Amino acid sequence: METLGIFAGIFGTFIALITYYKTFHSKPSFDEERTNMLGMYKANQFICLEIQDLMQKYIDEKNGANHEFATGITFQEYLDKFKSECDNGLSDKLFEELKNNKSYTKSNIETFLKGLEHQNSTFISLKGYILLKV
Repeated sequence: METLGIFAGIFGTFIALITYYKTFHSKPSFDEERTNMLGMYKANQFICLEIQDLMQKYIDEKNGANHEFATGITFQEYLDKFKSECDNGLSDKLFEELKNNKSYTKSNIETFLKGLEHQNSTFISLKGYILLKV
């Protein structure tokens, strides 16, 4: 009977170690990384639209189209460039291409995800800068 208890304890410990390793030390699977990339893409689309809305609100409420946004560029000029960049780099069409492309490698996805994370960080900083201006 004691042998069975010892065996159960060892087996339980072994299962706990495997669970711990898979939970905290295993790398995400290809599908998880792909899902993370697509999620970050959608998050960047969302914050891009938030930034555009904040800038348009400032322009409308404060008649700020010609106010200086940064050295040498007005709110309207920056908004126009920002909209164009978002329309080209974060379009729904591009999202669908990314979502449906099955030929990406894990390396491609990691590289793209790093770029999206950097873009997201930049967008968050830009949003904070705009909120200080408005």
